Parts: sequence; structure tokens; C-alpha cells
Amino acid sequence: MKVLKSGVPEFEAKMFQEILLKEGIFSELVDSHFAYTDSVYFGSGGLVDIIVPDEVFDEAVQIFEDLKKTGREEMDE
Repeated sequence: MKVLKSGVPEFEAKMFQEILLKEGIFSELVDSHFAYTDSVYFGSGGLVDIIVPDEVFDEAVQIFEDLKKTGREEMDE
């Protein structure tokens, strides 16, 4: 498993996870190891890392690069 994104707020990570799932990529959210990440500082959920299997890492990176270029997820019609 490789870290796709690190130190992401949990609510945001869940959105990223749904985008990956829509593309057929399963991911996991694991607690991030940043200092001061308890709920007092960051709200409910804290920070997490998004990890994906090694074999789909490059594909997952490309999905997020494409999202950066378009600025949003493409809508299915």
C-alpha cells in the first residue's frame, strides 16, 4: 500500500475515497501521524492519510491530477 494523500481532513478524505471508488479503486483511510491532530485542534475526525494498493497508485495519482486540471469531478449523464 502507498500513501496517495497525507494529512487530509477526514471529511475531505471521504470525498476523495468516493471519487476513487467511482473509478474502481479501493482505498483506505488511516490516522495521520501529524502532531496536534486531536479533535481540539482539527474538529471531529482529525487528519487521515489515503492509501491505495501499489498496483493502482499511478492510476489514482492521475485521477487527482485530472481533477486539478478540470477543477471538479466530471458529471455522468
